[in-house]
Amino acid sequence: MEDTDMVSGDIGGWMDDDDGNALEIAEANSTSTPLVINVADLVPFGHNTHGWDFGIEVFDIYDLSRSALIPRDSDTEASVALVHAGYLGNTPEQPSFAISLHTLELLFTIRLYKASFSIEAFTRVLCYTYSLPYRRFYRTAISNSFDVYLNIRRCVDKRVQQALGHDTPNYRVLNSCPACCYKLEDEPELTFSRMWVCDGNNSLRHMAPLGGRRTGDTRIFHESNYFLSAEYVDCFADEVKPKPEHHKSNENDDDDENDEDQDNDGLENGGDPTDGSADASLSSCTKNWKAASADSKKRMWNVFVETGLFASACRHGFILWLADMIRSGELAKYGLAMVAKSLEVLDDGWVMAYDIGCSFSSTINSSSLGPCFNERKCRTCVNAFHGYSHNFLCQLFFHPLNIAGMGLEDLETLERVFSSSNQLVPITRYATAYRRRVLIDLYFRQWDDEKYQNLANMLHNNYLQALEIIETDSRDLNEGLMALGLTTEDLERYYADEAQHFKNLGTESDEDLHAIAYVQLLQQYREISKQYENMSSQFRTQTPADYRALLPSDSYNTNLSITRKTETNRRYLSEKRDQIHFELVQLECSMNIAEGERWRPTDTAYIKTLEYMNTREYRQALEHLHKLVIQRLYELHRVNLSQTGYKMRTHIANALQKRSKAIRRAVNRYNKAAMSLNPQQLTLDWTKVSHFSFLDQFNILQDTRHSVLVRRSYLRHMLSST
Repeated sequence: MEDTDMVSGDIGGWMDDDDGNALEIAEANSTSTPLVINVADLVPFGHNTHGWDFGIEVFDIYDLSRSALIPRDSDTEASVALVHAGYLGNTPEQPSFAISLHTLELLFTIRLYKASFSIEAFTRVLCYTYSLPYRRFYRTAISNSFDVYLNIRRCVDKRVQQALGHDTPNYRVLNSCPACCYKLEDEPELTFSRMWVCDGNNSLRHMAPLGGRRTGDTRIFHESNYFLSAEYVDCFADEVKPKPEHHKSNENDDDDENDEDQDNDGLENGGDPTDGSADASLSSCTKNWKAASADSKKRMWNVFVETGLFASACRHGFILWLADMIRSGELAKYGLAMVAKSLEVLDDGWVMAYDIGCSFSSTINSSSLGPCFNERKCRTCVNAFHGYSHNFLCQLFFHPLNIAGMGLEDLETLERVFSSSNQLVPITRYATAYRRRVLIDLYFRQWDDEKYQNLANMLHNNYLQALEIIETDSRDLNEGLMALGLTTEDLERYYADEAQHFKNLGTESDEDLHAIAYVQLLQQYREISKQYENMSSQFRTQTPADYRALLPSDSYNTNLSITRKTETNRRYLSEKRDQIHFELVQLECSMNIAEGERWRPTDTAYIKTLEYMNTREYRQALEHLHKLVIQRLYELHRVNLSQTGYKMRTHIANALQKRSKAIRRAVNRYNKAAMSLNPQQLTLDWTKVSHFSFLDQFNILQDTRHSVLVRRSYLRHMLSST
């Protein structure tokens, strides 16, 4: 792992080592055979013909030379002479140690294909090869030289790009992916000109200097055409205002969680990608995303400066732009910056995939980018894998499988990118800000190069897969349509019917709600009237047959107490009956029920409403039981995982005990609702439910809401499953 105090300069100069390095170098010089020699004290190796040649200690992994004679004239600086001889010195002036360019090239090649390989590990390999003890000085010298080596390569690459005319603005984005950027002659227009994805990754965090110290390396890496500047991103910081969060207080919260919340005070609290959405149908998607985001924020302590990386890439995996998330979570400004850059650079009619793309679409429309976004006919969607966690109505409009023109793209490109780039974590978390960006830039350049090399093979395999799908699935689809007597136009109508069904799912008409409230008031009014009549009948109008005389004082006190209690209950029931009667008359007026036409238990409308109420209660009980069983199955699965820790196992065990009691109550509620139906539904035995291991054992879930099985859109799913 890289050390935090590794300081260096660019090609124009190096920076001095810190006190610790100086002390270690002094100790090395104090040995009997010093390994570090000042230039002023150099004794030339061999015959010096010009008086300017000098010898220097070197590392060369190929020939294991320990020293080299560097030819030099009076007009050549020592560092330049070293490069001419195939070495790079550890300082620009008076170098005391040098590493061969071939050795640095080997380190560069290793880093390309093993990004987690650190300078320290490479230095230890060199020391072992040279049979030398590891010294911090060697690591610092190699690190500084490697910085210069990378800068030289960037300068060479820049000159090559200029000579080829590839240095125009946004050239890389417009030309890196041939499949996305290049068009053939007479190529038909695609539904979407380009598909690209964006997402945040909090693995590539960067530690802040401890104790507020200033780092010795103050350089800023501006040479990358991948990174968007912080100033550009902050232009969209005020586009979306954060919505207030509603926290639920819990006296049993762990102290660790409270401490974590306090540690988050330094994070920027801007609007997140969902704060610009007001669509009620996407509320569950927004809620789930916010819950996951809040959980990740618990680990965003103030010790980090860059709390992650926000990236965008085309559907073939070529990186478009990167942005550091600075002291914040995944805010809307990062996504809006990517959208703004795409509107500036890319053609019209592109589609962007985001794990919360449904709500982010409303966020874009509510920002200053909205008019241009709509004018350019762009849109958003969700990634295929993430999309299955969204509600079904959202999937109908935002899932790639339901969007014409997107083919079989899953758009989970960045999940694969981040899975690979996480190997940078060990060498970037404690590196300087300059070196962190250099290493990230180097990694993604190599990533794009490898994608370019494998692009033809990937497109060829995808083409063969598409041909096979068209041949086999088209035949199966046509056979299914013929068997059902349907056409493709019917499927489109079923899709629209399905969308309308799920749009209205979970909602009830005002007529149904008024009818339910009316019947409930009628039941309450009859019940309270019956109680009132029973209470009024308790007043004695004649002497009962079993009357037994008491003493005058006892008889009066006892009768007085009973009479007061009875009168109190009678008055209370009378007022309550009058109140319910008033509400009943109000509801009858709103429902246009004429005076004297109050519903009776034998009326058809009353019977239908009562049946609807029983069915409604049955389905609510069923869905509640379904939710509890699903939660129990997930917890049982988690508690059996080998990597689940002791505290988590204990927490899950306690949750399972509470869940079992809740499931028992839910089963009783379901059985009561099932018995009230006509015809009665199957009841459940608690002992069987408690042993369910798979969801398919819960066969009563086939009785779903709103009679989906009899709807025409069910045929569409039946066809898609064949």
